Amino acid sequence: MEARLLIADQNPAVTLVMRRHFEAAGHEVDVAHDGLDALEMGSTGIYDLALIDHFLPTVLGAEVIQTWTENGIDLPTIVVSTLSDESMIVRCLELGAADFIRKPFNTAELDVRCHIHLMRASARAGRKFSPD
Repeated sequence: MEARLLIADQNPAVTLVMRRHFEAAGHEVDVAHDGLDALEMGSTGIYDLALIDHFLPTVLGAEVIQTWTENGIDLPTIVVSTLSDESMIVRCLELGAADFIRKPFNTAELDVRCHIHLMRASARAGRKFSPD
């Protein structure tokens, strides 16, 4: 099953690397470069997984996650960030993030974590996710 991913990061180099990586794996990828765009795009209900940085312009990643959660948007979200404040990482998870990965990230770890969350989301929706 091909997944549709939302990547939100203000750094064009990061989004390019992630986009190319996931598109090469057969996924559809859309990119947001600020929190407002991420908030709007993630609210559409068309994404299977979001990967967002906490340090987004206009609206921080934690606020994006909080708004999605408050509005009942069930979008598995992995925070991929340089965030080092443990209390803020915990806060992101409390607000509804499914996972956290510290930058710089290892693509193998990113793949495994994405796969796990896509499988869980598919199971909740009654679909079968297969990475093939």
